[in-house]
Amino acid sequence: MAAASSPKFKLILLGDFGVGKTTLFHRIRTGHFLEHAHTLGQHMDTCEKTLSLKHHRSHLQVQISLWDTAGEERFLSLSSCYYRDADAVLLVYSIPGPVSFDNLSHWLCVARQYCADADIFLLGNKSDLEPCVSEEKAERFAVEHCASGKYKVSAKTGENVDQCLQEMVERLLRKKEFQRSGFHPPLQEVGYYSHCGC
Repeated sequence: MAAASSPKFKLILLGDFGVGKTTLFHRIRTGHFLEHAHTLGQHMDTCEKTLSLKHHRSHLQVQISLWDTAGEERFLSLSSCYYRDADAVLLVYSIPGPVSFDNLSHWLCVARQYCADADIFLLGNKSDLEPCVSEEKAERFAVEHCASGKYKVSAKTGENVDQCLQEMVERLLRKKEFQRSGFHPPLQEVGYYSHCGC
């Protein structure tokens, strides 16, 4: 269990219904694939997870609180508590679903409205399927919207899920340390896409 003084970050999942957010949530929570992940009548879901990161030549326990919409985004009924104090938004689209990618602008707008200071991470899910969204298109979106990272994952196979979670938390930790020091982090430390003009 993480110590009381351990850093803690809140991560929220946003994106169209059907892109695999809840399946990804269960993959992170349990380490397993859950085919029919949605629970009827469930309003949002959260899980706590402790990650061990190699930090300054030692191991640091970092706690994350991951929040899932549980399908509520279909009804645009996510409450303000879903967004409150979010450190990062995991903007999820389906790699074989171009419509879900086209709708990312809407979810980005929602994120900027309700948790403007949160880092944005772009996650292309279902990397185990034939892609309909090119890497170039995803890269362009990440650059244009100052994403702190861009990843391809598969909630079904588990491909790259743990690795991208580790990297996202490491980035959030570095950002927090720079903020505590009173200095602005160098551009290369902020994220992949710090040179965008937004």
